[in-house]
Amino acid sequence: MSTPPPLPSATLLAAERAELEQILRLELLEPVFQQIMDLRSGTAIGHEALIRGPRGSTLYAPSRLFQAAIRHDHQLQLELLCRKCSLARFAELKPGGLLFLNVTASLLSSPDHQHGFTADLLHQLDIPLESIVIELSEQHPFDHQGLTRAAVEHYRSMGFQIAIDDLGAGYSGLRLWSELQPEFVKIDKHFISDLDRDPVKREFVQSIGRIGRNLRCQILAEGIERYEEMRALQQMGIGLGQGFLLGMPSTCPQPLLRPDQIRRPLHVRSGQAALQLFQRMRQPKLRLRG
Repeated sequence: MSTPPPLPSATLLAAERAELEQILRLELLEPVFQQIMDLRSGTAIGHEALIRGPRGSTLYAPSRLFQAAIRHDHQLQLELLCRKCSLARFAELKPGGLLFLNVTASLLSSPDHQHGFTADLLHQLDIPLESIVIELSEQHPFDHQGLTRAAVEHYRSMGFQIAIDDLGAGYSGLRLWSELQPEFVKIDKHFISDLDRDPVKREFVQSIGRIGRNLRCQILAEGIERYEEMRALQQMGIGLGQGFLLGMPSTCPQPLLRPDQIRRPLHVRSGQAALQLFQRMRQPKLRLRG
């Protein structure tokens, strides 16, 4: 039996659009939460809200979901629905701590952006505004008229904190940092991966750490997958971390973790190796010096 020919591009796009619009209409998104850890104490200070499409859908993966939204001009609608679903789930589970909400900076100044949308949701769900961190992607720099900066200041005046995501991944990160003066800066995972073996990455992260301390800005390392990466970050004085070593994204966020409860890294296979890891993590030398 012959294999049927592939569907024409236009047919695929039409099917994708129909699936996306059904997801938006029926609110079929699944929020997941990844812990953000204090590397000094080993406890969770909050979670980042992430999103998944419906299980079994071609748009389950967030990258495909958001690419489809951009192609079909539904990016703002999808982002607002992500916020709504994530906040509702967070209010239901009540894990406590901070919640980092992803916001596309270029959409803040959109004429279709619903001003007060997030604050109204928080009021309805009885979530304190000061527990929310608006996380901006530095791949979407603010416009030259300063509209995004004004929007950020509006969020801050209401009690929200601000974070810049993926510092180092694009071209505008340091400019955003200077202009917006966020409470948190997240270092892109590229600079965290194998930084214990790479002197250039270590120098970059140390420099960011120094700037953060001088500006009283909290630095958060993304994409920590290996114990050696975490140790290097602790020795550099980086205060916060996030990654598979510290916790996988989950539909049910956990309230707090102790150092001996941190999940074993992906490269550890045996129970004995995991036990040795946890024993090493209990040692006082893991705490920051100075």
